[in-house]
Amino acid sequence: MKILFAGEGGQGVQLAAEILAHAAFLEGKGASLIPNFGVEQRGGVSLAFIIIDRDVSYPKFEKADILAVFCDRAIKRVQRYIDRSTIIFSGPAVTSKVSENQEFRVEDKDLPVKVWNILVLGKIVKQTKIVNKKQIITALEEKLAEKFNKDPSLKELNLKALL
Repeated sequence: MKILFAGEGGQGVQLAAEILAHAAFLEGKGASLIPNFGVEQRGGVSLAFIIIDRDVSYPKFEKADILAVFCDRAIKRVQRYIDRSTIIFSGPAVTSKVSENQEFRVEDKDLPVKVWNILVLGKIVKQTKIVNKKQIITALEEKLAEKFNKDPSLKELNLKALL
C-alpha cells in the first residue's frame, strides 16, 4: 500500500505519517517512511511518502494508492501521484475538490484544528483497515507520550479524533 500525506508546515502531516508507519511496524508489516520537507516552516508544502508492504524494495513511488490532503495548497503538488485508482482523503481545511476520484471529506466541527491530522489518520485506518485499531492506538500513545504526560486531556482529545 502506497500512501502519501500532503499539507503545510504545522498541520501535523509528518506526525500522522510517523504514527501510521509505526503502527504498521508494530503489526509486523514492512514499513517505509520518507518525509519531504521544503520550506514548510514558511507555509510551504510538506509531503510524507509511506509504503506498507511485506517487502519494501524501493521506498519511493510514482502513484499513491491513498492520498491524504490537509490543505488546498498541497493539491497542485500531489497531482502527479494520483491515478484513477487513488483513494483520496481530504481534511477539514481543504475547500477544493482534489480530483474526480473517490474522495472522502473528513470533518468534525467539534474537534479543534490541532487534532485534524489525527482525525484524517483515523478515517484512513477505519476505511482501509491498513493497520488494526490496537496498533494505531499504541503508535499514537508512544509517539505522543511526552505530550500526554504533560497534559492528559490531549490524550483524550487525540483518541477521540482517531476513533
